[in-house]
Amino acid sequence: MKKFFQSSLTLLGSLLLLFTAAACSSDDNPAEESIPDDPFHFEALPDTIYLEAGINSKSTLAFRCDGVWKAESDASWLTIAPRVGIAGDANITIMANETNVTGANRCADLTLTSGTTTHTITVKQTWANVIRLEQTEYEFTAEGGLLTFNFSTNIDGYFLLSGSTSGLAWIKPKKDANPKRGMNAYSYELTVLANENRADRSAEFNILVVDNDDHNKVLLTSPTIIVRQKGLPVDTSTDYSADETSLCLQQHTKGNGVPIVLMGDGFADVDIASGRYDEVMKKAMENLFTEEPAASLREWFDVYMVYAVSANNAFGPQYSTCFGTHPEAQSGGIQGNEQTVMQYVLDVPALSSLEMLSKTLAIVIINSTTYGGVTGMAYDFGQGVTDLGMVFCPIVDGLDAERFRQVLVHESIGHGLAKLYDEYAYEAQGPITASGKAQVERFHSYGWAANVSLTSDRGKVPWTEFLADERYLDPDNYGEVLSVYEGAATYWTGAWRPTVESMMHSNKNGFNAPSRRAIYERVMRTGLGDSWTPNYEEFVTFDQAHLPKPASAAARRAQMQEERYMQPSRPLPPPYEAGRVQFPSIK
Repeated sequence: MKKFFQSSLTLLGSLLLLFTAAACSSDDNPAEESIPDDPFHFEALPDTIYLEAGINSKSTLAFRCDGVWKAESDASWLTIAPRVGIAGDANITIMANETNVTGANRCADLTLTSGTTTHTITVKQTWANVIRLEQTEYEFTAEGGLLTFNFSTNIDGYFLLSGSTSGLAWIKPKKDANPKRGMNAYSYELTVLANENRADRSAEFNILVVDNDDHNKVLLTSPTIIVRQKGLPVDTSTDYSADETSLCLQQHTKGNGVPIVLMGDGFADVDIASGRYDEVMKKAMENLFTEEPAASLREWFDVYMVYAVSANNAFGPQYSTCFGTHPEAQSGGIQGNEQTVMQYVLDVPALSSLEMLSKTLAIVIINSTTYGGVTGMAYDFGQGVTDLGMVFCPIVDGLDAERFRQVLVHESIGHGLAKLYDEYAYEAQGPITASGKAQVERFHSYGWAANVSLTSDRGKVPWTEFLADERYLDPDNYGEVLSVYEGAATYWTGAWRPTVESMMHSNKNGFNAPSRRAIYERVMRTGLGDSWTPNYEEFVTFDQAHLPKPASAAARRAQMQEERYMQPSRPLPPPYEAGRVQFPSIK
């Protein structure tokens, strides 16, 4: 007789008794040796035991045996306990020790043995919906290249690629998922763009299987895919000869000129020598005039560029840049040396006075593709607030990226030039606070924030004239209806905005009518001087002739295709009130 080992003394003792009884039997006493034909007794012997797809799914097999018994399985994914037992009633727990991700049902044999008798029962585990990735981590050099996600799944649906906002800015879809032969095999082909930054970067992605008819219904999410890319080597400047020299990029042909000064931070001497600095500043200038009414008022502006040579073309505590900016990827906030920015504005000969500085829109383009942007407002040199606006804006997503254009326009034309306030709101902010209300009230006292109201009374909002004007009653070219909508100035309640969506909300659908009026009036006030006085009908005549229009259908389709792979832009920090500042000395 075979021996079975178990820690239980009871089982060991029983086995010894059985062994002794067998040794003492004789041919003269065959009744004592008799063994039943089938020592197993089942209440209902199943042919198949079913387990769910997940790990730890289990079932119990109950039986009685007239002798000692053992249980065995031919599958590593199956756990059986106990595996041996003595005569009497018994229960075996059968449990899956892993989730079935094979894409099909799988089976194992459970064999019960007692003496010479065996019973074999099939254990079947159903399959789980699964996305199997060929690879989960990818490495790229700064030059970028082709990225292919190969995956297989056993579920039908529509495939989407979801990932971090920053990652989806520099990893672009090359084509959609395409079926291949095999177990529902698919692939995504994407292009990893060249890393124009000096810092390494990474992104995380998931493949989503969504319902064919409802893409918001996620059926399955893949394991996380990580993409890492090296940054460019950091340069150290040795040639500062171009620093603080200026160039006029555009001269006004109407009025007295509305001054804009562009400069860059984190550009080393090699970036200036290669022409990269000029390319960035000129692209920024073109972006500024892409939305109405700035597009139709472009001939009123003077645009200057000032060279700013940084010690390094990288950011961080170990590097040094001209304006000391520190882009914050998580919050979108940016800090910089405002006094130095003003000094560089004064390097433009036409602007080297307090009067001209007070009218200037200064824009610092940061040599980083980080998402962010912030604007300083309400600069006071001791005689009250001025129209000086100071913008810090990275090359968001890259020089030709749509979000760079959007963020630059939002910050520069919206906040910096027209002194508009943000129209977005965070639900977590809740109702407007006393300090938030005081901020809006101060801006209103300056004649600013024409797109935000602290009352929902249609007769008292800053845009009340538009609400009574039949020319603005119908939906605009973007489908926006001018009204009073709660949620503005970052607060969920207690502040109101003119339209659901706008350039000052999510950087979309252009500027709404009250915002266009603020831009127009700022340009006229600066370009014509004190002799000009605001006139509503004058603006409406201009506005009706230059209404914003959506991009072409082809351009919109291309943008929508790209947006499928992108998360919405996060709201940027609100503009800050700089307060009293010192006028920098003139060299």
